[in-house]
Amino acid sequence: MDHFRLVDTAVARRPPRAETAFYRWLFEFTAKCLNALYGRWENLWATEVPSVVKLPDGESQLAKLVYTLTNPVAAGLVERSRTWPGVHSCGLDPRQPFPVERPVGFFRAKGPVPPSATLEVKPLPAWAHLSREDYRALLDRTIAEREAALAADRASARRTVLGPRRVLAQSPFDTPATHAPRRQLSPRVASTNKWARIEALQRLKAFLEHYRRAWAAFRSGVRDAVFPPGTYAMRLQAGVCCAAPS
Repeated sequence: MDHFRLVDTAVARRPPRAETAFYRWLFEFTAKCLNALYGRWENLWATEVPSVVKLPDGESQLAKLVYTLTNPVAAGLVERSRTWPGVHSCGLDPRQPFPVERPVGFFRAKGPVPPSATLEVKPLPAWAHLSREDYRALLDRTIAEREAALAADRASARRTVLGPRRVLAQSPFDTPATHAPRRQLSPRVASTNKWARIEALQRLKAFLEHYRRAWAAFRSGVRDAVFPPGTYAMRLQAGVCCAAPS
């Protein structure tokens, strides 16, 4: 294990860059829990920074969610996303709370982490106007189409899937026989809509240009330099001023 896939939403009422703190907590404590479970040490996750890709429109949001949920199928591990024996949200009902118990083996029984929490899967922002039934139907239909296409590819290549039982029979200490591709592009924006993609890239470019100017000014001694909204490390570590979100 060195990575996972997640589609999440930055909620407006959260503090600036709250998702960064969320990722840090998630990576830290899943690593600690799994290391305690398997009696292992050192890194669990890959050491590079997370690849966070902005999804500015409805089609890209739906495509990435389906890509994430059908990833075990695309990898030839199971035939259907719902039969994946690992963690997934295929069967979770949007807007229906789901109780999750605290993992055993690492957390203290009387520690600060509560014994249980409630997880509520929200619809994709661009599709939140749909009813629960329509949203579920859209997601199920798109997943089924993707699974059918992958099944056709396997049939033409005469390949089979590993299956849930053999997936669970694998050792967590095994390593792949092949090397992962390296030095590839790491996009920050994904969209099939040309204009939505251009707009998102322009916002990203404006942020980087503003940040660079503020950082250069701060480094030269201008301590009241104003950084763009969304600045994270400099805000926490140096207490810099940040502009209000527009």
